[in-house]
Amino acid sequence: MEIQLEVLDYQRTAIDSAVKLFEGLEKNTFDNTFRDGLRSNVCSLTEEAILENVKAIAKSNGLDENTAQACPSKDFCVEMETGTGKTLVYLQTIHELYKHYGFTKFIVLVPSVAIRQGVLTTLRTFERQLHVMYGFKPDYFEYDSKKLSQVRRFVEEQQPQIMVMTLASFNSEDKILNQPQRENLFSNLPFIQAIAQTNPIVFMDEPQEGMDTPNSVAQIAKLNPLAKIRYSATHKTVRNLLYRLTPYDSYRQGLVKKINVHTVVERNDEATLKLELTDIKEDKTGKKLPEVKLKAWRLMATGKFEFKETNWLKTGDNIGEKTANPSYNNYTIQRIYKSLKDNVYKVEFGNGTEIVQNQTANDVTVLWQLQLEWLIREHFTKTEKLKPLGIKCLSLVFIDRVANYMGENPVIKRIFEQQYAKVHEEMYGTKIVSSEITKAQGYYFATTGKKELTDDENAMQRNREIFKRILEEKEKLLQFDDPIQFIFSHSALGVGWDNPNIFNIATLNQSYSETKKRQEIGRGLRICVNQDGKRIYDRLETPENEEVNLLTVFPNETYESFVA
Repeated sequence: MEIQLEVLDYQRTAIDSAVKLFEGLEKNTFDNTFRDGLRSNVCSLTEEAILENVKAIAKSNGLDENTAQACPSKDFCVEMETGTGKTLVYLQTIHELYKHYGFTKFIVLVPSVAIRQGVLTTLRTFERQLHVMYGFKPDYFEYDSKKLSQVRRFVEEQQPQIMVMTLASFNSEDKILNQPQRENLFSNLPFIQAIAQTNPIVFMDEPQEGMDTPNSVAQIAKLNPLAKIRYSATHKTVRNLLYRLTPYDSYRQGLVKKINVHTVVERNDEATLKLELTDIKEDKTGKKLPEVKLKAWRLMATGKFEFKETNWLKTGDNIGEKTANPSYNNYTIQRIYKSLKDNVYKVEFGNGTEIVQNQTANDVTVLWQLQLEWLIREHFTKTEKLKPLGIKCLSLVFIDRVANYMGENPVIKRIFEQQYAKVHEEMYGTKIVSSEITKAQGYYFATTGKKELTDDENAMQRNREIFKRILEEKEKLLQFDDPIQFIFSHSALGVGWDNPNIFNIATLNQSYSETKKRQEIGRGLRICVNQDGKRIYDRLETPENEEVNLLTVFPNETYESFVA
């Protein structure tokens, strides 16, 4: 499958906005850019001229001065909602900058392996089509400290060069790029200094992911960039904003999927066995044991469950009886005590559960069961609808801890497989073998910078085939003959990775960061494609909730208001 390259108006505007930064510049040629054995990017425009260009570009894109934050700086921002093709936008911008001004040295700087792989995949996917469109083919490569000959070629070559690298590859002094006194130095310079002499234009993908720390800013400055053009949907630092495509604009113009929220929390939260210790009554004489009031799901006279405070409860009371909610029948108070360690009251139940004063406790596995059950139901329903259109349905699950999927007690994996078998039998009337459920699952986990077991690097390496399909060959995931339908991730796919055919997302994690939530939901916003790699759009008159491009989110409590 080859995903088709489209020329979309909003992408064209974003590309032109970056290209016009250098309006008025005399085109780079071999004669004015080649010296001492290397070819550089050269810009004769003054800082004032570029600033005037910034103001003119921002104004033409409807950005007021306060929003644009125009200032003398080498930093320029393009803000595009997740799923609208910003990677392809900056790769086309590279082609345009060579075409218009003869710039040849470009670095794509990314914060993670997942995003780096996404960039390289996009380059491979559209290499032939971009060649046809522009009539030339840039050399591109992934920076590898064991292949420094590629860096030499980057510095010396006359043809446009694209080096894709992570921030971690040069953000400390002991990295090979920064090391002096090496036998293979270019003109007796550390490689970082040789690169700096080329004045590369640096494209920063998701710069809010660690590129604005004092150390990162200092290390990036060593590249001596002619300009840094920053691309994100969630900028934290904004300078010289050239173009903005907001979530609202993307939604209104049909550039991304519409979002449908399927809430299991509000209607079924009584099943999560949530409990809160709200009040304690002590006997000053010490003759009686303390009593407590709890907030719990109580069956009211109206016949509805409400999360309300109980009457005073004592040791031996059964919460199921006191709340008329049989879900709590396994919760009998065994002990009410104050911990000597932290001087805080706690309630211990006979089933081993313990709650602490002013903290909420609940059995999240019940909530996960509900989320995964409805995710699978929706997945099967959409699969039946989409398959006749030549569209494969994929679903993405964000989990709270890798250990809950890959560890000794993989509770999420176990719940998923139980619910998959149950829903399949209910909807199709046939039992499914466990090997088929296993084949339907894919996952990508990687270690954090601190080498903590947030994502399991070894598991990824053991399942190289799955890793390759998810990150390097995501087009294969779109094909019916690939068995993977559900992809599990902790954090590595939270930014920089997407797939146009993600139609359902379940969030089994607790995410309180607005940026993180927006990035996770953004994994499923891209317009879907069929088996020919062609994007399939909905007509404007399509009735609500009948759209093909409809992302259904199964959130936890912290997502509900945000997604809506």
